[in-house]
Amino acid sequence: MTLTFYPHGDDMLKGSLADRIEILMEAAERYKAVVIEVLPKPDASEEAKKRMTPRDLKAAFNWEEIARVLLAVRELPEMNKSDKLMKASLLKKLAEVYEVLRAAKMSKLEAVRLALINESNQLGGNSTQMGG
Repeated sequence: MTLTFYPHGDDMLKGSLADRIEILMEAAERYKAVVIEVLPKPDASEEAKKRMTPRDLKAAFNWEEIARVLLAVRELPEMNKSDKLMKASLLKKLAEVYEVLRAAKMSKLEAVRLALINESNQLGGNSTQMGG
């Protein structure tokens, strides 16, 4: 069985940061769907749950790509209010990507999502927190 990486590296080479975040969101949604389909059901026996091994995985998330986008967003200038609001918006969108990945049985990503929301809020974004 072939392991599929989401997103594909070539897809991430095109477009603005907002476009690349949108690609990450689509990839996270596809990844979540694959992961949830493959995981043993909650009512499965303990033995069935323990049998899941790395070779059973059909997909992996390409963390290098999300790290590149996050770094690029963090390196954006904050010279004026407009720059700060744009950066805050991009950080919120990245937090949404992390929310989808968290729902794909990666609960430890909640801390990253909250950190992105807080950073966005500090830059002047909307002060309401996303549900989670």
